[in-house]
Amino acid sequence: MQITIEMIESKEFKIKPRGYDQQEVDEFLDAICDEMAAQQDQIQALQQQLMSAQAKRPAPAPAPAPAPAVTPDATGALQEILEMAQKVKAETIAAAEKQAEEIIAKAQAQADSQLKNLQNDRDSLTRQVTELKAAAAEYRTRFEALLQAQQEAIEKAADLF
Repeated sequence: MQITIEMIESKEFKIKPRGYDQQEVDEFLDAICDEMAAQQDQIQALQQQLMSAQAKRPAPAPAPAPAPAVTPDATGALQEILEMAQKVKAETIAAAEKQAEEIIAKAQAQADSQLKNLQNDRDSLTRQVTELKAAAAEYRTRFEALLQAQQEAIEKAADLF
């Protein structure tokens, strides 16, 4: 258990006959509290100084690692690794180009299909409009004929009256 200044200040001792002088104990405890407070203040001040000094001081550069000794075996191994990396790079680029071509071809096929569907829809709508125009012209012709027949009937009936 960590003893704090508040614990010392609030501590109550039982009074017994032949016990310690209460005033003397209280004064001693007060002195302990004062000393603890001073030490805590000093610790905080030192911590702040340390943090300030660390913030001002640049971090030391790490020491460069010693260059490894290059042996003929290591050179050969490094050459193999380099060749493998170049081969993987070439294969990766080739695969990416192939995939890109496939994606473009698929997109082109979809676009062509959609365009064909839209052209079919346009042709169908154009036929429907033409049929509607023809039906409207026929209806107009029949309506005009009906009106003409009605007008002639009215004129004949007018001659009767």
